[in-house]
Amino acid sequence: MDFYRNFPRWLRSFLEYLEHERDASPKTIEAYEGDLVDFYRILKSQRLVLNGTHDDLKAFRKYLQVLAEQAGSGGRRMKASSIGRKLAAVRSFVKFLTKQGIFQFNSARLLHTPKAEKRLPNVVSERTMAEVLSGTGAPHPPSVVAGPPLPAGRGGKVQVGHELDDLRNHAVIELLYSSGLRRSELCSIDFSALDLTAATVRVMGKGAKQRVVPIGAKAVEALKEYIAVRGSRAGMPDPQAVFLLKNGARLTPRMVHAIVKKAFENAEDVPRAHPHMLRHTAATHLLDHGADLRAVKDILGHESLRTTQRYTHLTVDRLKTAYDKAHPRSGR
Repeated sequence: MDFYRNFPRWLRSFLEYLEHERDASPKTIEAYEGDLVDFYRILKSQRLVLNGTHDDLKAFRKYLQVLAEQAGSGGRRMKASSIGRKLAAVRSFVKFLTKQGIFQFNSARLLHTPKAEKRLPNVVSERTMAEVLSGTGAPHPPSVVAGPPLPAGRGGKVQVGHELDDLRNHAVIELLYSSGLRRSELCSIDFSALDLTAATVRVMGKGAKQRVVPIGAKAVEALKEYIAVRGSRAGMPDPQAVFLLKNGARLTPRMVHAIVKKAFENAEDVPRAHPHMLRHTAATHLLDHGADLRAVKDILGHESLRTTQRYTHLTVDRLKTAYDKAHPRSGR
C-alpha cells in the first residue's frame, strides 16, 4: 500500500462521500479538506505513513505531538479545541477508509481527544453597546468620490461618499446585535427574506437550516434608513442583496469583520472586537432581561439547548459580580 500516492484519491472519495451521502455543507467539506491536507503534510514531514493496522497509533500520536507544538494565531500554541477539531476530521477519514475495506483496523478511534479549555464568550456591556450604536448612527458629511454616482435616495438627491457607508455600517451593527446573526447569515440576506413590517428576517443557518428571526425596532429603523438612501438596485452585480459593498457587490464576511472592528476601536472594555461577539452579546442580554432559554436557542439557531446554556452561566457570573460590587453585605 503506497500511502502517499493513494492519499489524494482517498481524500477525493471521502469528500464526495461527505457531500453526497452525509449531505455535508460546502463549508464543512472545505474545513475537512484543509485539516486532512495538513494531516498529510505533517505525516510526510515526519516520514510517517498509515498502513491501516494497529501500528498506525504511533503515527497518530506523533501527529498530535506536532500539532501541540505548533504555533497558532498570535504565536501561541494551538488550542486544544483546534486540535480536537482536526482530530475529528482525521477520525472520520480513517473510519471511512476502514469501512471501504482499504484499512483493516481503525486505530484512530483509540486516540483521546484533548480536553478543551473552558472559555466564557466575550460579551459587550449594555452601556458600551449603547455608546457604540449612538456613534455609528451619525453619518459623516457627504464627500465626492471617483467613479459613477450612487443611486438616488431620499428627496431625489444623489448620495455619495461616507453617508451611505455609515448608514450601512450602523444597520449591520444594529442587526447583528438585535438578532444574534452570524456574519455569514447577515451577508446572505436578500430583500425577499426581509420583512420590515413584521420585523423579521429569514436566514439560512448551519446545516442549510432556515429560521425566521425577530428584528428589534432600532434595527428596523436603521435598515429603513439605509435602504432608503441606498436607492434603486437596478444594474448592480447582486440586485437581491440587502447589504452591498461600494462596487455594488454583496457584502462579504471579511468586510463585516472590518465594520465591527472599526465600530469598537475606541471601546476600552472590548479588547478584541469581532462579529461573533455581538451574537454572544445578544444572547446574554436577552437572558439578562428574562428571555426564555428555548426562545434564545431558536433565535440563535442552535441545534442543542446545551449550546445555549453556556450563556446562562455567563449571566449568573455577571449577576454575582454586580452583587459583590454593589451590595453592602456582600463582604467584598
